[in-house]
Amino acid sequence: MAVIRTPVKGFNGPGVAGLQFVDGQAETDDPAVIAYAERHGYDVEGTAKRKPAAKTETPKE
Repeated sequence: MAVIRTPVKGFNGPGVAGLQFVDGQAETDDPAVIAYAERHGYDVEGTAKRKPAAKTETPKE
């Protein structure tokens, strides 16, 4: 779980990607939202745990 803090201290309300900020921070596990927040000047603490990639078998000839 990552904690995202807005550049505006104490902000309460809706923010990026549907996050609901309370006292300037919100939490998410979504790696895309975390990357967006990092690129746009939000303070991000922690990271989302990535799901392992699904294994696919290649057909043997």
